[in-house]
Amino acid sequence: MDNFDFDDWAMLARTAPDDFEQRRRAVIESQISSSDNVRRLRGLQWRIDMERKRAHTPMKSCLRLSTLMWDAFVDLNNLLKAFAGNDCESTSAPTHSARSAKIIHLATEYKSHE
Repeated sequence: MDNFDFDDWAMLARTAPDDFEQRRRAVIESQISSSDNVRRLRGLQWRIDMERKRAHTPMKSCLRLSTLMWDAFVDLNNLLKAFAGNDCESTSAPTHSARSAKIIHLATEYKSHE
């Protein structure tokens, strides 16, 4: 995708979500089909699609996919350290279970003061 136009994609997502999804799938399929790692990429795309489906909301989807990417990064980092002969356990990044965040709830409606 040499000519990616974010504004065009964003407008399509807002105005015609079904067309956006069809176009998104076509671009993904084109990229996968042109790769030397078709089987691996199809498996990865399946995993991404399932995580998105399980999430139920765009924010949960984003968080699930972010976690998936960070977990893969930590695994690769540990593998690199193992090849380099370093002790992976003593210097590895926090795992998913070690990360935490405080969730704050935002008001969903404005209450007027009459």
